[in-house]
Amino acid sequence: MLAAAALRLAAIEALCPTAAIDSGEGFPTLALHRVYDSRAISSAELEAGSPFTPTLSVFTEDTRIERRGAGATSAIGNASTDLVVVAELAELARDEANGNLDTDAVINGDAEMRIVLEALTAQARSVLVRQPAGDAFRRIMKAAPLVRIEPFGLPQYGVRFMRNVMTFTFEIADDKFTDAAGLPEPMASVAAALPDGSYAKQRLAQLAAAFSATAREQLEAIGITVTANDAPAMPFGSAEP
Repeated sequence: MLAAAALRLAAIEALCPTAAIDSGEGFPTLALHRVYDSRAISSAELEAGSPFTPTLSVFTEDTRIERRGAGATSAIGNASTDLVVVAELAELARDEANGNLDTDAVINGDAEMRIVLEALTAQARSVLVRQPAGDAFRRIMKAAPLVRIEPFGLPQYGVRFMRNVMTFTFEIADDKFTDAAGLPEPMASVAAALPDGSYAKQRLAQLAAAFSATAREQLEAIGITVTANDAPAMPFGSAEP
């Protein structure tokens, strides 16, 4: 669903504004520029010399579209999607399977790390649901009836990662296609509202070329034939007075 993809890309722009990347200041969260689309941070992107690196990863998952009623068309409906934002304090780790260096969330951090993670989680939620940076995002998002924040770990074994998985269930606008070429709504409006040069706008521009105009056969005329007793009836207007 394109509206769900647009929601995710708009969320990335809100959490990591292009203006902040260009100026190096004004980032709305402790993750700064470390906000990733459908992936985790890599080892090369960790903050050098720091015991941990705050980071956000954004995903879209379960998307649902419900028909608006028994008499409604199936072309558009009431849509919702789960936007997953993973907030974590990442560190360099070694993959036990192959011995390669990789990243993972800090394991069993201290109280200072925990409060940093909680602050990062709260910042991400605030940006998406209330701050001005999320204006383009909220062009698609109608409401957030449910937000789940789940700590990641194996508490039965005394293992707790410095990672919170936030799942936002958003009511969103459905895709609205027309016969014209280009992006459908609401993706087209979101693309127009995003700043030039932004990661999200570049991604949407790449998608636009994939949607060509829909060609339909044109209706040239409508004819009416009148019969009586299985024989053509007298044409309208030709009866004798």
